[in-house]
Amino acid sequence: MSDQGWSAPGSASRRPEQDPYAGHPGPPPGPPAAPGGYPGAPASQQSPPAPQQYPPHQQQYPPAPQQVPQQPPYLTPQQLPRYADFRPGIIPLRPLTLNDLFGGVFRAVRGNVGATVGLAALTSTVFLVPFTALGAWVSSQERSITLEESVSNDTAGLVGTLGSMVPSIGSWFSAILLAGFLAYVIGQAVLGRKVTAGETWRGTISRIWALAGATVLTSLAIIGTLALIMAIPLVLLIGGGTSGSDGTIAAGFGLLLLALVLAVPATLFLWTRLAFVTSSVILENLGVGRAFARSWQLTSGSGFWRLLGIRLLASIMIGIVGSLITSPLAIIAFALAFTGIPLDQMYVWQAVVTGVSGIIGGAITTPITAGLDALLYVDSRIRREGLDVQLVQTAQGTAAPPWSRATA
Repeated sequence: MSDQGWSAPGSASRRPEQDPYAGHPGPPPGPPAAPGGYPGAPASQQSPPAPQQYPPHQQQYPPAPQQVPQQPPYLTPQQLPRYADFRPGIIPLRPLTLNDLFGGVFRAVRGNVGATVGLAALTSTVFLVPFTALGAWVSSQERSITLEESVSNDTAGLVGTLGSMVPSIGSWFSAILLAGFLAYVIGQAVLGRKVTAGETWRGTISRIWALAGATVLTSLAIIGTLALIMAIPLVLLIGGGTSGSDGTIAAGFGLLLLALVLAVPATLFLWTRLAFVTSSVILENLGVGRAFARSWQLTSGSGFWRLLGIRLLASIMIGIVGSLITSPLAIIAFALAFTGIPLDQMYVWQAVVTGVSGIIGGAITTPITAGLDALLYVDSRIRREGLDVQLVQTAQGTAAPPWSRATA
């Protein structure tokens, strides 16, 4: 029997024990070392066991979500988008377009009928009734003047014509008050507030004299400028007519034509640069002099041409609307000349028709004109001074309003 088939007695059923490290690289491990680092080390020299080493953790976790800061309850000026369509009142609080301007005026009139159309009709009636009566009385004096031998018919006719124009003075005074009323109404409507006629009166009564003074000075500035432009041609014409010099008269006519050409842009220039005097007096409580300076500041630069174009367009449109409204009365006044009534009575009736036309036209067209000027004032401050930021913060309750509100 070969050596490979031999087994020890009594171990026939046992198989040879296999090496558990067979087939692994490297030498088999030796006996376990004592805690001291070598076999048989005493317990006093034993060192603490080395910390157990774990393989690095390979699992990937998603990044922690970024903490979003809490949004404040209102927008700061830095966070406010300049052209946001935030509309607490009649206009969006951003630079206004032509549609915003006209739409805002009509919304203000619809939302505050008593403080706009109601006050316009009342104010026009209060001023135009006495001035219409005065005009009718002046026109009635035309007959008695005609009977005097020392007075020519042309002079008498001039008196009658002046009498029929007296109601226009009442319209002018009425327009002064209405411009102040509408400036107050528009200022509150921009902030989303509705006002009554009583509140509007309380908010403007303390500024009536400053408003009247500013309006008078504005008219005098325009009239004085025109007078200076026309002075030299008129002097030449009068002097040439007195001396009989044809050359002087011809020079006077030439300069008169030139003066008329210069008068138009000069009038438009002052009409535009002084457009915000009323709004400055009412909404900023400025005196007359400071209101003039404020209007001059807000209408300077490139904004002048935009303001001029919008006001011209509005004047043409409102003039057409006013003519359509008052045209029946104008036809009646014109037809009086062909009825055969005495001349003095015709002038009286023309004065009455002029007064009634002023009341109707003032109640309908003046709120639109004055309201548009007030909105243009707000738009100019938005473009130049960032007023929209303050208006947004006012609507959110975090800033004081740019203009005050009348209290009971």
